[in-house]
Amino acid sequence: MRISSPLSVLSLLLLLPACGPTTRVDAHDQATRAACDYYADCEEIGSGEGKQFQDRNECEVKIRDFFQAAWTGDNCPAINETGLETCLKRIPTTSCSSAADFLNTALLVCRAGSVCQDVQD
Repeated sequence: MRISSPLSVLSLLLLLPACGPTTRVDAHDQATRAACDYYADCEEIGSGEGKQFQDRNECEVKIRDFFQAAWTGDNCPAINETGLETCLKRIPTTSCSSAADFLNTALLVCRAGSVCQDVQD
């Protein structure tokens, strides 16, 4: 393969890290974004009675804490790409009005046992 310009080389170099395995920190970031988008779509972010979070920043801090506690170095040495993808696709389809659906997503689909795996040698 012939690369014709410095811009092409730079583009290729920027894409290479995306080919590697997802880190736990990257998984936390992706899940945090997806969950806060979900809460925004469910109108749970903002001032007013009954809102889960006052603003997007509060959502991101609390949700990141949740995923960091759920997927730790001890119970989540590596990310299962398929499990993470399933979790990330499930979050936005979770019903805003069903506690059972929410718990299914949070405690089953996105649990460490589904998203994490042992480190492969």
